[in-house]
Amino acid sequence: MSDRQAELLELLDHYGAGLYALLARLTLREDVAQELMQELFLKLHGTKDQGRIECWYAYARRVAINLAFDWRRRQSLRRTCSLDALSERASETDSPLGQLIASEELEQVLAAVGRLHGASREVFVLRHLQQCSYEDIAEQLGKNVHQ
Repeated sequence: MSDRQAELLELLDHYGAGLYALLARLTLREDVAQELMQELFLKLHGTKDQGRIECWYAYARRVAINLAFDWRRRQSLRRTCSLDALSERASETDSPLGQLIASEELEQVLAAVGRLHGASREVFVLRHLQQCSYEDIAEQLGKNVHQ
């Protein structure tokens, strides 16, 4: 086994569950998260300029976020039905319509996040989906908390 393969297996051991959970949260589908997880590790294996990457987890997380939003973008092109006409909820119960509206609202939020680029998208995902503290985010991105 090559050093590169060993590094990827170690990354999978330490961070695989977290990366999978992130993909599942961003796509809202476990089957898609499984496929994207495979695509993620294929991309990581084929990465050029591997010596320039300082933190493989941060790089893998960024690639995973990009893969998930690329998948969402492709799916939005296929969508034909929308609930844009419904601007507010009729009730706060867990009726099927209420669940559908909540699901559609979540889809709209994730679509808006998908339009963000680079660090803005990554910070939003880390803060609101991964629920990382500002200090953790700053450390992972190599910035100070105020940035």
